[in-house]
Amino acid sequence: MRVVVQMLGMVFYPLLVHLLIKLDLPWLAVTGLVITSVIYVFLVIGLQRRTRAHPGWAGLYLFLTGVGIWSLYAGNVYALFFPSVIINLVLAFTFAISLRVPRMPIVEWFVRLEFGGNPPPARLARFARHATFAWVVYFSGIALISPLLALTAPLEVWSLVVNILNYVFAIALLFIQYLYRSVRMPEYGLCMPWHTLRDLARSPWARRATPFPK
Repeated sequence: MRVVVQMLGMVFYPLLVHLLIKLDLPWLAVTGLVITSVIYVFLVIGLQRRTRAHPGWAGLYLFLTGVGIWSLYAGNVYALFFPSVIINLVLAFTFAISLRVPRMPIVEWFVRLEFGGNPPPARLARFARHATFAWVVYFSGIALISPLLALTAPLEVWSLVVNILNYVFAIALLFIQYLYRSVRMPEYGLCMPWHTLRDLARSPWARRATPFPK
C-alpha cells in the first residue's frame, strides 16, 4: 500500500508542479508540496501501525514540510527543488541495494513473473542485473542534473526537464530495455511492459513478494 501511494505521488506531483509553474503560480506549487507532505506524514504513521514502514519516511516528509513552510515564509521556491532530488536518489538507492547479494535485482523480480516466481534462465538473470544497474545510473543522473539546472537555468526549463522530460526519458528507457531483451534473446519470446502488467495481475507469487524494501 505504501509503495502504491508513493508511486502515485511520484507521477502526479511533478505534473502538477510543472502546470503551476507554467501558470506563473510557483507559490501555489510550494503550498501543494507542504499539504502533500503533511498528508504523507499521517499516511506513513498510519501504515506503521499495520506494516513495517520505516519511520524514516515520516522524517523525510516532515523535512519537506518544514522546507516548504520556510519557502513560503521567505517568498522563494527553493523547496520545489528538493523532491526531484530526493525521489531520484531514493529510486537509485532502491535499485542499487537490490543488486547486493543475496537480494534480488528489481528487474529480475519482474522477469520472474513470467516463471511463476521461479528463477529465470541464467542469461535472463544476467540481463536483469545489468538492466537494474542501468536504472541506478539513470536515476542517479537525474538526481545530479536537477540541482545543476536549479542553479543555472530558468525555473520553467528546470521544471520541463525534471518534471516532464524525466518521465518521458524513463518511459523510453523502459521500452528500450524490453526491446533489447526481445531482440537479443528471442528464444524467450516477445515481452513488452503490458505483458509484465498482465503477469503481475495473474501471479499469486507477486502478492506474496515485493521487489521494494519495506
